[in-house]
Amino acid sequence: MKYDIAIITVTKDKLDPECLPSVRRLLAAPDLKVQFVLIDNASTSFDAHALVEKELPGAIIILRNKNFGMGRSSNRGAAEVEADYYFFLNPDTIIRDEKLLHRLRDFLLACPAAGMVAPRICYPDGRAQETCLRFPKWYSPLAQRTSWLPVAVAEKHRQDFLMEDYDHQKVRIVDWVQGSAFMISRQFFEELGGFDERFFMYYEDVDLCRRAWEKHRPVYYLPEVTLFHGYGKGSAVTGGLINGLIKNKMARAHISSWIKYTIKWLGKKI
Repeated sequence: MKYDIAIITVTKDKLDPECLPSVRRLLAAPDLKVQFVLIDNASTSFDAHALVEKELPGAIIILRNKNFGMGRSSNRGAAEVEADYYFFLNPDTIIRDEKLLHRLRDFLLACPAAGMVAPRICYPDGRAQETCLRFPKWYSPLAQRTSWLPVAVAEKHRQDFLMEDYDHQKVRIVDWVQGSAFMISRQFFEELGGFDERFFMYYEDVDLCRRAWEKHRPVYYLPEVTLFHGYGKGSAVTGGLINGLIKNKMARAHISSWIKYTIKWLGKKI
C-alpha cells in the first residue's frame, strides 16, 4: 500500500509516553494516508513491539538485535514503506498540532525547489530549541567542548553556529536542521541515497542537508509549525574532556562522526 506520508522513528531505550498518542492523532487525519514505522535498536528498558502495537495497531515495527545507529536505522525504516514523503521524528517528541503533517507537506508542495523542511522545536515549557544552524567548522567541537580556544573566539563561533542573529520567528533558508524532526520527499531522499551510514550517531543530519545543498535544494526552517521535544545532550562530557570521552559512549560517537564529517567535507564549498 502506498501512503502520503510515513513517520519514521528510531529508538534505543527512549520513547516518551506522550509520543505515541500524539502520533495516533496524526494517523487519524481523514484526508491523509499516514503510516508509522518504528525501528527499535535492541531496547531493553521496554518491549517496543508490545508498546507500539497496543497504541498504534497496524504500525510497522522493526526489531533489531543490536544498535545500528540513527542513519542506518532510518534508512531501514524508509525502505520498509512506500510513501510520497518521509517525516523523520525523534522518539522523545510530542506533537500537539494535528495539522503538522499537512503544513509541512503543503510547504514542500508549494516550494518544489526545497530539499527539506523542519518545524520549530520547543522544550516542554515552550522555549525554542536551537535546531536550525550554520554548517560547523572543522574546529567546532574544540570551540564547544574545550577551553583550548580563546574565550572571544569560542563565543563568536557559538553565536554564529547557533544563528543568534536570527530571531527564529520567520520562515528562513538555513544551512542545516537537526534530525529530530524534518520532512523530505521520498523521491529526493532516494536521489540523495538516504543517510550516509558511515555516521553511527551525530552529523548524519548535517551531512544529509549538505548533500541537499549540493544539488541546489535548500533547507527550510518553518517556525509557524511547532512540536515539543524533551531534548537531552547525550554526548555532553563532564569531568574533563579525556575523562568524559572514556566514560561517555555518545561523546565518543560524536567525536568519531566529527572526524568522518571533516574528512568528507573539508575544503569543499556549497
